[in-house]
Amino acid sequence: MTTKPEKFRLNVIGADEDVPRLLLAYGRGCGGEVAFAMRPRDNTALLVHQVKKAPAKVWRTDLGLAPSHAPELDADPAAAVAELRRMKAAPPPAGPATLKGKWAGLLVCDDGTPRVTLERKVASYGTLRLTSKSDGRWTATFDRAGKWFSQAKQESVERSGLAEAITAGMGLVVGLVSEACSFRDTRRRNTVDAEFAAQHPYTPPKEGKDPTGRYQPKATFRAVQTEKGWAVVNDVGATVATFGAREKGVATKHASALTRGKTPASAPTPSPSIPPSLESIPMPESPSCPTSVARIASATEKEAEALQELAQSLWGSTEAPELLGRAGKLIRHAQALVGSPLCSGKEQTAALEDVRRAAGAYQQASEAIGRGEKPDIVTTLRRIAERVSLAAARAAKSCAAGQQKLGRAPRTPDQVAAGISAREAPAPSVSMQPVWPPAAPPQAVPATKAPRTRKAKGPEVDPAKDQLLVNAFADAIKQAAQQMGGGA
Repeated sequence: MTTKPEKFRLNVIGADEDVPRLLLAYGRGCGGEVAFAMRPRDNTALLVHQVKKAPAKVWRTDLGLAPSHAPELDADPAAAVAELRRMKAAPPPAGPATLKGKWAGLLVCDDGTPRVTLERKVASYGTLRLTSKSDGRWTATFDRAGKWFSQAKQESVERSGLAEAITAGMGLVVGLVSEACSFRDTRRRNTVDAEFAAQHPYTPPKEGKDPTGRYQPKATFRAVQTEKGWAVVNDVGATVATFGAREKGVATKHASALTRGKTPASAPTPSPSIPPSLESIPMPESPSCPTSVARIASATEKEAEALQELAQSLWGSTEAPELLGRAGKLIRHAQALVGSPLCSGKEQTAALEDVRRAAGAYQQASEAIGRGEKPDIVTTLRRIAERVSLAAARAAKSCAAGQQKLGRAPRTPDQVAAGISAREAPAPSVSMQPVWPPAAPPQAVPATKAPRTRKAKGPEVDPAKDQLLVNAFADAIKQAAQQMGGGA
């Protein structure tokens, strides 16, 4: 027994434009809730089917195709809402609105199979319709009314993308109408007559309310037993909290509180934890000393080797989120090392590419954990360690090569006096490599002075004492003379 098709009206953003900017639809049917968003100019579309107390089912495309079957991929309801918001955010700018009429359409659910239809009454004698097929392709059909022509006529074309089908359908409109009508009958006069547009400017229609804002599914959580105890998981089985082997009641209460939309009083640390973004991790200052570059490069290589060994051990599977955060700090240190002003050349370019790939692997794993998925973090850690180690080795080589470049010697006083410019001054024949530690400048030897002749110090002179001695000698001589000759 076939059920009656369920129809949901499309809210067309840019309904007056030749190619609409955004198609939105929402409704309760098909056994649950249906939310649809499509960006025709970007060839992207998203269809979500939500059944109560079950994971969301998602269908995606980036080829401009229409949904050809019911969504099948499981997704967390919160993640489905976030993806739907990203589809609607920042729609393309307004495009040309040359054709008469406005777009209108439906999202049809026929026995669980979705189908999309769009139509636009270009003139009172013709309508352009677009219908999705079972394989996701589009059929553009223009019906020309017979009462305005000698006979009714219809033509159709098929295209893969919606924007391509609309463009092809506009070609059918021009071809069938031009047989009896002028160019102005299918075009707005404002777009072809500048004088008329100045007097009667075109006013685009008001945009309707977003129906997909009503899609607010209620996530459910449950407690499941694991090898290490109990865990609280969401609709798609991603772990949001862990408990011990004897904490079944606590885990059940925690899951019940989350299902009711309440935050538990004692919420444990979720596992796995979401690592921080690289932008939020502080980056150290780039080294500018050759010695510092060599030491930091060596330390970075050792840290990368240690991280790789841990990733391949038992700790890599049990402490993967913590090790991923450690890898983020290592990447930031490698970025600072490679960005040193001493580094240059092809080796630095290759090192930058290695760091970029390591950062890409980290970001990809971080986003996957944020979506509730379980990426292979052990493999990610090994790739990051290999890239960072290679980048550190190349950075050390690049900075060492940058220090060996020759420069011109400064002009001597004789060259300055002779008027020789810096360009004419010959380059040194010996590599001007820095000497570490710097040699001490020669010290000038002081001129020797003539030795001073020191005067011998005599006994200190005492006049009174000298006078006594003189008198004593005089008396002695006088007595000797008396004895020898009888006196003077």
